[in-house]
Amino acid sequence: MKANYNLTKRRDPSTKTMKWYAAPAGKGAMDADETAKMAVADTTLSKAEFKSVMEVASEKLIPLILSGISVTIGDLGKLRLSFGSQGVENMDDFDPQTMIKNVKFVFTPSATLKAALSQATFEQEGIVEGGIKYGSKLSYQKAKGLVTDDGSDDDSQQGSGGGQTQPGGSGEGGSGASGEE
Repeated sequence: MKANYNLTKRRDPSTKTMKWYAAPAGKGAMDADETAKMAVADTTLSKAEFKSVMEVASEKLIPLILSGISVTIGDLGKLRLSFGSQGVENMDDFDPQTMIKNVKFVFTPSATLKAALSQATFEQEGIVEGGIKYGSKLSYQKAKGLVTDDGSDDDSQQGSGGGQTQPGGSGEGGSGASGEE
């Protein structure tokens, strides 16, 4: 399986210089309806049946997790409760409402999910700089004037006609810089 990423320009906290970092290519989220539709695609279940099962599972599993039971969710992994607290010398001084901190659910991936990660290949989806997403390295380079339209380096603009713009363009589209794919 492939995992898509974007190269994103950010400040390196240790050197304060700008560097390129890989970040997962966020593509939005699936709502419950879309998830149900995808989940039942090759099954005899209906979307409504799947959604009903998920609702009941949520109603039943959340209290179990809160009670301290680690719950396995198919081949995805396990969910469990985690938190820390302040310590007290006398147990009568312990107030759970103010002393229990960092309450969260912890997800532990299954062996199947870990294997999928270890076998993943990475594919660059785009370049992000200054909040603008470019569809490819070439579209980024063109937008920044680092290469010409034919993909060659644009380091000197020597020769006749160098530096001239081509007529007829609106200045929109073509570079992939619009943020839309």
